[in-house]
Amino acid sequence: MTPVGKLELRDHPWLTAEALTILLKILNSDRLNARMVGGCVRDALSGQEIGDIDLACRLSPPAAVARLKKAGIKVIPTGIKHGTITAVVNKCHFEITSLRRDTETDGRRARVSFIDDWGADAKRRDFTINALYLDADGSLYDPCGGLDDIAAGRVRFIGDADQRITEDALRILRFFRFAATIGRGKPDLAGLSACIRHRDMIDHLSGERLMQEMFKILRAENLLSVIRVMADKGILDKIIPGHKNLADFNDYVRVENKLGRCNILARLSCLVPGNQVAPAKIIHRLKLSRKQADSLTAFCRHDITITADICQKDIRKAIYLSGRDVVIFALLQAGKKLGEEPLSHWLEYAQGWQPPVFPLLGRDLINMGLTAGPELGKILKALENEWLDSDFLLTKVQLTARVPAIVTEYSRAKSDLFDPI
Repeated sequence: MTPVGKLELRDHPWLTAEALTILLKILNSDRLNARMVGGCVRDALSGQEIGDIDLACRLSPPAAVARLKKAGIKVIPTGIKHGTITAVVNKCHFEITSLRRDTETDGRRARVSFIDDWGADAKRRDFTINALYLDADGSLYDPCGGLDDIAAGRVRFIGDADQRITEDALRILRFFRFAATIGRGKPDLAGLSACIRHRDMIDHLSGERLMQEMFKILRAENLLSVIRVMADKGILDKIIPGHKNLADFNDYVRVENKLGRCNILARLSCLVPGNQVAPAKIIHRLKLSRKQADSLTAFCRHDITITADICQKDIRKAIYLSGRDVVIFALLQAGKKLGEEPLSHWLEYAQGWQPPVFPLLGRDLINMGLTAGPELGKILKALENEWLDSDFLLTKVQLTARVPAIVTEYSRAKSDLFDPI
């Protein structure tokens, strides 16, 4: 390949970072075997923050592993069957994939053969913007026209869009993800049409892959325009079946954007259908972790009402019962009704207030002579409710003094519950 331009190293300090320099020196010790490729090059050219640095390499996987290990570099066989290994240099991880050609695909997996042809490696990639290569000296290679597409904010499949998608259905979601992150204007018509034709292939993708791409879409700068297209063309329904209309979602995202916020699970909850079983279905569909599942469920099912006459006591009680994140979510949802200044005030208050710890424990009541069991929990909950109603002001002594009166309410049902000391 012939270079088409050059990046100024002084403008891209990541290119001269020690770990990357060491790695390239090892791989390129006899000839130019390795180049940066894909996302790091794309992001550098589009002015975005550099994330993972991936390399394409003319060495076969065994040859690359042998060379790195001989140099004392730790190697992880991440996806060696498909030509990908991970090198760990100074605690930095780099994915290195041997140049390859897909010999067989089924929409999810591929069989590959390893080659020594940069052009052929480029042509089997998904989008022109991801088929850009970069040398350590800043020399830039563009075999598929990705530079023009980056300049135009256009996401375009390499070659035939239908073929690219049938090779890997995840490329449908990646098309919309890149449209949301670097795209400008209307999506490429050929690519969009192919995504619509093959949208049923999304049904066969794993939940983990759906979640990863959907989360990236939900945090993207051009989210709203892209999610509208996904909804209109039946793509979004393949990921979130029966999703809500976009009105509330759009309002919420606009409020977050204005305040420089982005809560992915809160955004997702605005799309989840409004029934009791819907969160569980989406949790299963996207294979969310337990922590993610709990957050999504809390966002979907909260019953916090934010009105113009809300007071600090209301916010404090809501944070204690539902958690800070849910209260902030409810405030942002009510942003249009509250107005900019009140919303800012209540957000600041909600972020700063620290909920106290309920001063009584079950063992405190047992020490007073109560019997452990279900009724003990009811009494403790009744005391906690009184504490909440007092705006957390009742002390442990005051709460303890209330125990006999509360026990009396239950004594008719279970006379031996309380044995006076």
